[in-house]
Amino acid sequence: MIELLDLQQTLHAFAACNDDDEVYASFGWVHATDDDLLQARFWLPADEDAAFDDAGEVPEAMQARGLSACLEPATFADVLDVQKRQRPLSSLQDYAEALAYYAEYDAFLQVDGVEQALGEADAAEQVAARAAGVGPGIFAAFELTLAACASGQIKGAAQRVAQLLDIPVGEALARCRALPVLLGEALDRRRAQAIKDDFEAIGATVQVRGYKPFPWMDVPVLR
Repeated sequence: MIELLDLQQTLHAFAACNDDDEVYASFGWVHATDDDLLQARFWLPADEDAAFDDAGEVPEAMQARGLSACLEPATFADVLDVQKRQRPLSSLQDYAEALAYYAEYDAFLQVDGVEQALGEADAAEQVAARAAGVGPGIFAAFELTLAACASGQIKGAAQRVAQLLDIPVGEALARCRALPVLLGEALDRRRAQAIKDDFEAIGATVQVRGYKPFPWMDVPVLR
């Protein structure tokens, strides 16, 4: 039997994706029971063929479990993202309200104190979220810093820094001699892992700071 998810598990399934493209590739639709979203159960079929039968309806077996079509995955992710940008430290209840509002009105819920629905929280809220280890979007984000490099590997590290930051090699060499060097902020998991692996291949030490998508989640880590 297909396991149904609660709202928190559903948000975690989206947060486990690398980016919007992976959301599109991972889920065919979001189906949910007709309850308050904090009490509802969700199904994330792998593709649209699984999500709907030949008549374009939710499969009978899933209808029997109280499921109906809720939102397209991309729209579901957009609602989470808009809520997150308006209130970076939103609670599960906040996300439930934002999703319910969109499902009913086909519009994003505007948070009090934000000028427009697609606006962002003020600087103080964004700083508070960062201090709490919460990143800017609904996917894991990473900050990488080149922290140490053996003298014999400085040239190789500088070449990598120059290419990564699009700066002259001479400037990169000076930065590598003066360590630390910020290699990137708000990087997605795949990009961060690739950069870390590239520098560690020459023996350099890369410090990683992970930022979680939602306040209640664990801080993400790289391999």
